[in-house]
Amino acid sequence: MDHEATWELEEAADCPSCGAPRVGGLDGCRALFDRLGEREFSDPEFFRAHRLTVDAYSLQHPEQFMKSSKSAAAHLAGMCWSMERGRSTHLPAPLKRWVDGRKNYARLTPPPPRARGTVTVIDVLDAEDAAEHERRVEAWARSAWSAWAGHWSQARAWVVEALEGSRAGV
Repeated sequence: MDHEATWELEEAADCPSCGAPRVGGLDGCRALFDRLGEREFSDPEFFRAHRLTVDAYSLQHPEQFMKSSKSAAAHLAGMCWSMERGRSTHLPAPLKRWVDGRKNYARLTPPPPRARGTVTVIDVLDAEDAAEHERRVEAWARSAWSAWAGHWSQARAWVVEALEGSRAGV
């Protein structure tokens, strides 16, 4: 097989984590995520969705972004907060204090879902304006969050723990 044929196979590969079709495998999917981040960081209107973008991508790629119990807790609790309490541009203060604190986080049980949502990074990339971008990121986040339904009770418990710690001044 020549080099050009190998490239065509790589380019045609789906992402093994999120299932995005024909993105060039995991590396190609990550390159698309990086490109999306560049767009968000270059325009404040697009940046409003950045926190949700990071959590959605992380939930769909837990092997890379949720390796530790702490990172799993941060992304699941962050997504839970966004879906159930309202979005914010940055991690809400009670969650930030909780994540930055020294503690042992519960291991994920059950393990991450195999199917991680039907909306992926490729569904967000070509939004024409910031309003459309936000709608697409919201749909992506809801899709990823729904896929993690087996972990909602743990995510909610972490949010409550963060809020209780915040009230206690911890």
